[in-house]
Amino acid sequence: MHQKINSLKNKNILICVTGSIAAYKTCEIIRILKKQGSNVKVMMTKSAEKFVGKSTFAALSNNEVITDLFPDTPKAGLEHIELSFELDLVLVMPATANILSKVANGIADDVVSTTLCVCEQTTIFAPAMNYKMWQNKSVIESVDKLISMNKRIVNPESGYLASLHEGEGRLANVNTIINEIKDVFKIRLPLKNKNIIITAGPTLEPIDPVRFISNHSSGKMGYAIVDAVCNKGGNVTLLSGPVNLKPHPEANVINIKTASDLLVEFEKMDLKNVDYIFMCAAVVDYTPTKKYDKKIKRDKSSFVIDLKENPDIIKTISEKTNATIIVFALETNDGFINAKNKLKNKNADYVVLNYANKKGQGFNSNTNHVYIFDKNGIEIELRKDRKDRIAEKIVDLVIN
Repeated sequence: MHQKINSLKNKNILICVTGSIAAYKTCEIIRILKKQGSNVKVMMTKSAEKFVGKSTFAALSNNEVITDLFPDTPKAGLEHIELSFELDLVLVMPATANILSKVANGIADDVVSTTLCVCEQTTIFAPAMNYKMWQNKSVIESVDKLISMNKRIVNPESGYLASLHEGEGRLANVNTIINEIKDVFKIRLPLKNKNIIITAGPTLEPIDPVRFISNHSSGKMGYAIVDAVCNKGGNVTLLSGPVNLKPHPEANVINIKTASDLLVEFEKMDLKNVDYIFMCAAVVDYTPTKKYDKKIKRDKSSFVIDLKENPDIIKTISEKTNATIIVFALETNDGFINAKNKLKNKNADYVVLNYANKKGQGFNSNTNHVYIFDKNGIEIELRKDRKDRIAEKIVDLVIN
């Protein structure tokens, strides 16, 4: 669904890869851009080829990789000139101290530096290097000079480096770089630098190796929320039950099966640094007290399964975070009363109510009709519409 509102489609982007151990991270950027419909061309320095083979980038970009200033082709030496007229954006990732200094001082002695001297399109540099190199006076001056030349710099992050030292020099995370690309194309990013957790899909509570207790959740509503949040620049962690859907390429996906799995993943996270939590998953309320390790055979006329209550995940995490929490309530009757009780009992900020027994709503449907309640007693109805449009409206309401 994200492709329907994606503004990166058909953008011509050149990625210049230079010699850093972080070069492998460029593969993920290419994958995301291609999934969002961008046309990607890769250019590499000779030193970059020591870290990632050009065949890898050729396969990911579905384009020939440029590595020579004077290749043995009919247009020898002209590719970088032609590119300068066709591009919408140039991304230098990872950008070494060497390429920063070359471009800042107009040095053109290989295919990448020559191309960067020719291209007048917006250029983003994503540096990666040892922290002492990043703090080197000449590098600092080169970065300042590039900024004065209207080049964009995505500053490296602090953390452990390839040299096992700790400091500022790690390549910025993928989401930060993608958001910088979106910013170039004037894509509105109200959730930029916000951390969001979204749960989606059903949970499966095993009875024996072949049977389980679950529900009819398709995950479509939760995945639509993921698309809406990613397209607004959010750093998304998706905790997904088993579904047959493709997640947004910018989401960090963690697959879970049971309610217990979901709680375990939440307990691993630092929830104090989370801004929003959308609890869209249809978590099964009960789980068998006994899980059989062999298939149960039909050898009697009746069989009783004892169930115990699953942990109340929403109530548990709400006590550990200051994030805005949005819960979903799927009902068949007394919807308004049950939704409002859930809002209060779960200590949530919003509850989104929909019905399982109304046509074109709830499980497996591509459309939905919802009612939103907040802690202040505000009630909003979003009439039947496609789930991606409903998701957009829910996210806009929450963040505004």
